[in-house]
This record gives sequence, structure tokens and C-alpha cells, in this order.
Amino acid sequence: MDLAPSDYVILALAAGGALTGLFIGFSGALAFLAGAVGASFAARIGWPLSASYFESGLARGVAVALGALLAFWLVRAVVRRTVKCALAQPGDAIFGAIAAAVSGLAAGLGVIWLAQFLGIPGAEGSVLLAELAAHV
Repeated sequence: MDLAPSDYVILALAAGGALTGLFIGFSGALAFLAGAVGASFAARIGWPLSASYFESGLARGVAVALGALLAFWLVRAVVRRTVKCALAQPGDAIFGAIAAAVSGLAAGLGVIWLAQFLGIPGAEGSVLLAELAAHV
């Protein structure tokens, strides 16, 4: 199988994700995802609620951003501690590497698909993306 240059980008993102996952572990990856969802939820709820407290758009935006940052930190800390207690260290690193490699692979496929969709030169001919499209 001959790989195109865009396939090497996909594989590099998957390898970088796996290496990162070894260091942060499954608890770190899951905690980041949960924190991002919590921050998004806090910002979505906080924006309409802050309208009655702040007249300035800048002050309102800063207050909502600080609330979202606080929600991110709290949710991330709780999830990370909970998963770290439930999963031993070698398993945490191994599952973290697997989860981050899969997410890196998905991000790489998404980037190459978007580049092909936008017509960016050099993105065409991806064997991995064609294989995925044949099975999906």
C-alpha cells in the first residue's frame, strides 16, 4: 500500500496523540473532555443569566469566561481524581495512549477531509481516508 503525503499527516497526528496519551493517561484525557463539556455548558447557561447583572458587554464576557474557566477546572479535577482512583497507573497510561491515538487519528482524518473539501492542494489521494469512506 502506497501512502500519500496526507496519510503521513494522519499517522503523525495519531502517533503524537498516543505519545501524549501515555503521559496524561486515560484519566487526563477523559477529564479534559468532561471539563470542556462542563465549561461549554457553564458558558451557555451563564451568558443569558449574566444579562441582568452586567451592562457592559466586555464585563459580561469576562465574567462568563471566568465562570466557564472555573467550571472547567472543577469538573476536570473531580473527573481526574475519580478515574485515577478507579484505574491503576499502568492501565491508565495504556488506555490513555489508545484513546489519544484514536482521537488523533480521528482529528487527522477530519483535517484531511476538510482540506479535500476546501480544495487545498496536496490533500488529495489519501489512502486512509478513501479506505474509511469505503467502509462508512
